[in-house]
Amino acid sequence: MNIDLLFFDTTFEKKEEFINNQEQFGEYISTHSFKGKSNELLFLPPSMSITSNKTLLVGCEDITNNNKELLELGYSIGNKLKENCELNILNFQGETEPIILGILLSKYNFDKYQSDNNNKVEINFNDSLETEPSLQKRDSLFWVKDLINTPAFDRSPEYFIEQVESITSNKDINVDVHNKEWLQKNNFGGVLGVSQGSVREPYFLVGQYNPDAEIQIALIGKGVLFDSGGLSLKSPSGMETMKTDMSGAATAWGTINLLAQNNIPVGLTVYTPLVENMPSGSAIRPGDVLTTRNGKTIEVLNTDAEGRLIMADALAYAAEKKPDIICDVATLTGAAVAALGLDVGALFSNDSELESLFMRGSEKSLESYHPLPLHMDYKKLIESDIADMKNTGGRYGGAITAALILEEFIDGNKWIHLDIAGPARSDNRKGATGFGVLGLYEFFKLMSTDLPES
Repeated sequence: MNIDLLFFDTTFEKKEEFINNQEQFGEYISTHSFKGKSNELLFLPPSMSITSNKTLLVGCEDITNNNKELLELGYSIGNKLKENCELNILNFQGETEPIILGILLSKYNFDKYQSDNNNKVEINFNDSLETEPSLQKRDSLFWVKDLINTPAFDRSPEYFIEQVESITSNKDINVDVHNKEWLQKNNFGGVLGVSQGSVREPYFLVGQYNPDAEIQIALIGKGVLFDSGGLSLKSPSGMETMKTDMSGAATAWGTINLLAQNNIPVGLTVYTPLVENMPSGSAIRPGDVLTTRNGKTIEVLNTDAEGRLIMADALAYAAEKKPDIICDVATLTGAAVAALGLDVGALFSNDSELESLFMRGSEKSLESYHPLPLHMDYKKLIESDIADMKNTGGRYGGAITAALILEEFIDGNKWIHLDIAGPARSDNRKGATGFGVLGLYEFFKLMSTDLPES
């Protein structure tokens, strides 16, 4: 079925180019109380359209060319489409990519575990529309969301690795898989410590794209495949969303996939430790001390503050390669959610120009971030009596103290830290959003031309 999208507000002109009978059209929209306000949608019968196609009248009176508004408009349109169709945009004069992307993303549905899963709606677009960038973003985001939404019992480290190898198989990305023996040999004490309570062994994945590029970036993604809290056990309700605690790792691989697909002229190396944080007789105990990759020691007072332990090893390992910039992305702290809510990611950086560049990229990405301070006075909160630091700074400022712990492992490199504990999960707190992929992608695109000088 062909469906035309006709954008309408109170200044709608040249109706005769699209509508057969102006008087009938006026009566029809009046009967349906259609005013052309933002996100109002109304199907017109085919007989009313010049093209004889079914036409969806799209209200846009209050819509500017703000990309986030256009994305939301696309979501609204997509949710209105209940059958397979080919879409044609008749008269929209602004940027169509956010609208197309919103329409495509609205059709995500994780139905792998539903017996009746044959209700997918396929949306195609007229050949005159440029859809390839949106299709690439959709495919990467859907892959990320599927991986995050897969139940933890089925998503073993080996399953995660299979999915990574599948998405990178036809890309210019080299993937190295390191096992527990490699981790032991290379002194990844944080990864080994967190994982030792689970019967599933840890892995460390490294993906490399464009290693000869002038600009080299390291991207670390937190890969806690399930977080029970360890011996510092979470409540049952607190565990309901913890299959999503590997969102950072999935995000990192979704990002490198998009970069490779688009041949962005930067080099990117992804590092993702994969562990489960489980309670057992072999699990680390509160009060234990772990020795990390760079030799620094961490006193573990709360085994539920585990993400920073595995990220510490990965950051230290990445820092040894001396990249131009180190980035990390993680569902790290509930404190970031308390500070910024469910829609906004927390941004930390040790470089103000880099922070500004990331915020520019986030505006293009349709994702929302807000900078938080690396308040150095809070370093005293992570001081330990028996080790170089402890893994929790106490009740207050938790997102900041967690970031300060991570900073101990970057060896002075330029650094961006993204805490996406809120927006990585949908409003019902049970599903994945894919948040982080587009923000990092647009940031890295900007870095290919606007990298701040050292």
